[in-house]
Amino acid sequence: MTQSGERALTRQLERYYVRFNDDFWAFFADQVEPLLPDAPVLADLGCGPGLYLRDMSKRLPSATLIGIDRGDDMLRHARTLTFAGATPTFESADVAGRLPLADGSVNLLTIAAVMHTLEDPFSFLEEARRVLAPNGLFLMYDWVRVGFKQYIDFRVSEPGDPFEVRYPRALELFSTHNKYTADDWHWIFEEAGFQVAQEAWPFPRAIALLMRPL
Repeated sequence: MTQSGERALTRQLERYYVRFNDDFWAFFADQVEPLLPDAPVLADLGCGPGLYLRDMSKRLPSATLIGIDRGDDMLRHARTLTFAGATPTFESADVAGRLPLADGSVNLLTIAAVMHTLEDPFSFLEEARRVLAPNGLFLMYDWVRVGFKQYIDFRVSEPGDPFEVRYPRALELFSTHNKYTADDWHWIFEEAGFQVAQEAWPFPRAIALLMRPL
């Protein structure tokens, strides 16, 4: 969620509830939450406008929450939200670089719709390993490659942009968003020394993988 600018903010606010839907939260409640300590430290990379952390705060009010994004508009909006637990710490940083997190400090590291944009996912995963606590969990939720027509049809029907710009924007984003197959994702994490504990598909052409470093 590292887009910047007013239009990107509008898109994320409108699409959030479609992507982070009941199926996602059922997966989280059933497969992720039971594995967390009573008062976990959770860091969301590419936190965007903060809606995910707001909803996480309702589910885990005792958690320490950290949001990291490089978009000023995103962070500005995130800081206006009300949280059920303690207000998160928000950091401005590029998640492709060194993360502003201490070694072994995070129980759950999450990243949604960002990893496909990284030129070097393996360096990023080295950083993820560094900041995870012993028995820490890494949750990725990202796009999976589909056919050209399916991608274009989906983007044209999805909210978040004026209708007249959806088709040209779909053409613009196709090569970036439509990058990895599910097998590619599994291979990347295997190569980086992560073990997939759970897999879910809460949203069309998007996969959620819960992992631990080996």
